[in-house]
Amino acid sequence: MRRLVLVLALVAAAALVLVGCMPIVAPPSADEAFWGVWVNEDPDTGGITRVEVAPWTVHMWGACTPTDCDWGETIYSIHQDQLHVVWDQGFVVRVQELALLPDGALQVDTVSHYTDGAGTATETDTFVRETAMP
Repeated sequence: MRRLVLVLALVAAAALVLVGCMPIVAPPSADEAFWGVWVNEDPDTGGITRVEVAPWTVHMWGACTPTDCDWGETIYSIHQDQLHVVWDQGFVVRVQELALLPDGALQVDTVSHYTDGAGTATETDTFVRETAMP
């Protein structure tokens, strides 16, 4: 019986040594699949042309002439596998939900609340991944 206890103790000690030598890998973040550069699937869009998602930030550009308008960056929150962002652009406050579609595309639903009393507008854009974050 003593021999069995000794063998079990040695096996347990060896297992702890092996586990201690194994690298610890963090589980993927819920938002990691969003990270990268996304371009609107409609090259002639009059709305959002480009989205960059990095850890905790979203950067967007809108269609303008001669070059796209830089919306800047904002911080996102995560809720039910979606990213949520708010843009206060003075004349309009935009609330967005970013979701990954089954085909791998990024869908951005935007609700725009105009502060001048012009009302509210909704828009849905679909984006394809141009590059992933390293």
